[in-house]
Amino acid sequence: MTRLIPALYSFLLTFSAFAAEIKDAPLPEQTDVVGITIFFVLFILMCGGFFGYMYWKHKNNKED
Repeated sequence: MTRLIPALYSFLLTFSAFAAEIKDAPLPEQTDVVGITIFFVLFILMCGGFFGYMYWKHKNNKED
């Protein structure tokens, strides 16, 4: 694991070296509301699922 993290970091760092710089890109005229809505719905559901899982795990591990 200690060798994986530096290797992954250097691998991801090479992506920034090959990325094209866009300085004068035009701003989008419209934003896609459907994509933003889907993202927020999935984000809220994933957060709720995570906290539900943690609650369920904590509730079942109690010794009375």
